[in-house]
Amino acid sequence: MPEAKSFIQKPVSISSAGYNLRVFSAFGIFGFANTLLPHIIFSGLYLIIPFPRPIVLVIELLPALAVELLFPHALYYVPHWAWPVLVANCWILATIVTKASPPNVIAPIRTLIAILASASAATGRVFFSSQLSLYGKTALAGWGTGIAAGSALRDILPTVLTLYTNMVLRDCIGYAYCLLLGIVASYFLLLPSPPIQYELENLTPKGEFSSEMETQKLSLLSRELPSTSMSFWVRFHSNMHLLGNKLFRLCINPLLLVTAVQALVSPGTTRASIMLPIFSRYSAFSTAHGLTFQLGNLLARSTALLFRTRRTRLIFALLVFCTAAAILNTAFLLTSNAYFLFGSLFTIGWLGGMTYMNIFGAAMDYLTRHSENDAEFALGSIGIGETAGILIGSLAGVTFDTQLCGLAKRSGRWCSALP
Repeated sequence: MPEAKSFIQKPVSISSAGYNLRVFSAFGIFGFANTLLPHIIFSGLYLIIPFPRPIVLVIELLPALAVELLFPHALYYVPHWAWPVLVANCWILATIVTKASPPNVIAPIRTLIAILASASAATGRVFFSSQLSLYGKTALAGWGTGIAAGSALRDILPTVLTLYTNMVLRDCIGYAYCLLLGIVASYFLLLPSPPIQYELENLTPKGEFSSEMETQKLSLLSRELPSTSMSFWVRFHSNMHLLGNKLFRLCINPLLLVTAVQALVSPGTTRASIMLPIFSRYSAFSTAHGLTFQLGNLLARSTALLFRTRRTRLIFALLVFCTAAAILNTAFLLTSNAYFLFGSLFTIGWLGGMTYMNIFGAAMDYLTRHSENDAEFALGSIGIGETAGILIGSLAGVTFDTQLCGLAKRSGRWCSALP
């Protein structure tokens, strides 16, 4: 696929619905596969056997955080086509080693494979989110929808495999190759050229540019020339200034807070939740718990282009309120009403998904107005907030869950029925 430089242009009108469908589908596949792949590898490693849950979270998320801090600086210097190839090769290595390793492999080997899988997933997130600068809001909708769909399948896959096929996720490691094939084929075959290059490749019947296209072409050329002579350290300091001065306040910090709040509820305190008589076993409850949360998230991300609101503070306030209600109900076992529990979970997922899309949308709008900034770096760096939020919220949720389940009077909670 042809190269394009890293800034957000003024949108070029492309009338083909097929173009937008290809962009949406390609980024949906990227998000879907990049979400499922680490879960398949982690599940095949059985990290929970040699390590407690907090250590497992650190092993799975800390390498991703390091990659998201460092790799955005390399985006400009590596050809676009090389990133999917690099990510695919890393996943192939992780899949081969995981499948070849016995279930009782020593802990250091498990840890190294988990670090490789975590770093590969983070590299994919950095690169594909950076490409939103070239494809716009349609790509954002596809990317967000794919991540949410992958998360929903991730939450139900263990139970479905165990109950209906007598399999475990380790038996599905080979299917990782199908997901990798989907990523590579989508990038090189399905994903079209960025809008301005698409217009350049599909000229008017007379072979002439429209006045708008002439403006876009001159704008593109005028911005490419200075950037090629910019040294690494000048670009590095410019990007760090953008990261610390604007992105942290506008995007990273809000995304961290929202993600931490969500992770505190799901999956943070699932074991300590009140037992519901409509579920005969904990596995069924935990699956329904995660699926309900992810369905709200999926609805918000898939409809973000249709229902976008700029009242982000109101959405965040509602998210905090719903989360506080869910946490209080878990802590004090106030009600066993299934409609309240799953309704609050769905609402939290919906509000979190809406906030995620609004943050990325606001970042893209800001970069469109300030096109002198490195948009690929900016959009590739925002994910730091999500990873840090998941780590902080999950650790807080595990601690809270352990404290609740360790109470002398824990009857009525799911953890009281677990070994």
